[in-house]
Amino acid sequence: MIESEAVVIRVESEHAWVRIRPHSPCGNCDPETGCKTVAMTRLFRGNNQEFRVSNPLQAKAGDLVRVAIADGLLLRSALWGYGLPLCLLLTGAIAGYFAFPGSRQDMATLVGASAGIGAALLLLKFLRLSSSVEPAIVKKHEPGLPMLSSCKKNTNTL
Repeated sequence: MIESEAVVIRVESEHAWVRIRPHSPCGNCDPETGCKTVAMTRLFRGNNQEFRVSNPLQAKAGDLVRVAIADGLLLRSALWGYGLPLCLLLTGAIAGYFAFPGSRQDMATLVGASAGIGAALLLLKFLRLSSSVEPAIVKKHEPGLPMLSSCKKNTNTL
């Protein structure tokens, strides 16, 4: 799981809107796999800093929480988001190229490529990921306890 700390901004039924708490690497990350928390923070950075996540722990606005996302979800999302449109664009272009040989071949290739992209966008719109793979709140900070640690402490000594 890729985890990061966040603050709950608002709650809507079974979901919460959170703001990821950015941080810099602390030097205590796992040397073999790197800091997954920083990877998740980079995923969530941008102009809009609020994100909708599943709220199974019933966190309330202002709570400090830990948000997690499945390890393979980022790769699968990238493959679906980039791979499917690329494959359908090329398939549509090739189909258009071979469907109308001659003087209209270029236009048919362009129309086929456009149809492929359109089909990919429609498929991605209707192929929603199930709620079991969306980011979720996995831990709440209890008042009076120390802050959640952003990075795993390396307890190995040389």
